[in-house]
Amino acid sequence: MTQDKMRRIITACTAAVTALLVFLLTYVIYQWITIASLNKKIDQTRAEIARQEQILETQKGTLEYCKTEAGLQLLYQQLMELEGKK
Repeated sequence: MTQDKMRRIITACTAAVTALLVFLLTYVIYQWITIASLNKKIDQTRAEIARQEQILETQKGTLEYCKTEAGLQLLYQQLMELEGKK
């Protein structure tokens, strides 16, 4: 094997390893960005759930709440508990 042939092989291997490393780093950075965006969506969803639960707690005695399915279900559960205590 000549010196020139050995130099070309080493250069080709170096280029291939460099391309592989760039690809892998790009993939890892993409995954980090995806995870961060999904975590942000999870936090926003949890905040929205907490806000909706707070709204439900403040409306529990109102007529509008009693007209909703959740309100009717709560009233039905209370009625069943009262009938069970007879």
